[in-house]
Amino acid sequence: MDVVEGRPEALAPALVALSHLVLHLFADVGRGHGLTQQQAELLCTVIVRDRVRMNELGKLLHLEKSSLSGLVDRAERRGLITRTRDAKDRRAYWVELTDEGARLALRTHSDVTARLDRLIRHVSPDDQARLVGVVDRIRTAESAATE
Repeated sequence: MDVVEGRPEALAPALVALSHLVLHLFADVGRGHGLTQQQAELLCTVIVRDRVRMNELGKLLHLEKSSLSGLVDRAERRGLITRTRDAKDRRAYWVELTDEGARLALRTHSDVTARLDRLIRHVSPDDQARLVGVVDRIRTAESAATE
């Protein structure tokens, strides 16, 4: 099996290194916009979904309820997001971007993806397609494991 340099045991450390690289990009881009890494991730997560329920947002960001509440509180105080009660389920809340939050989220998301695009330009189209497939299978397996 030719995984990484012929060593399947090298895949997990390579994925860890890749995740650190992506987190570093969020932190670096976030700093450029006056955001923390977690705030940048929050805005990018919400902008691609338009709005998201708090419990789903916690799962997507892998944050406990108390950590998520603090993060959302700070973004709300900054005028970047709004939290509204779900009319169909009074226990649930929706998180949506304000106009200012949407502008900042769009710039942040664009900067993160542009930086990633510059990095993957060095990877062949066939390898890019394979990586997309692998990432999709890993995400599917993770979703199934957490249900």
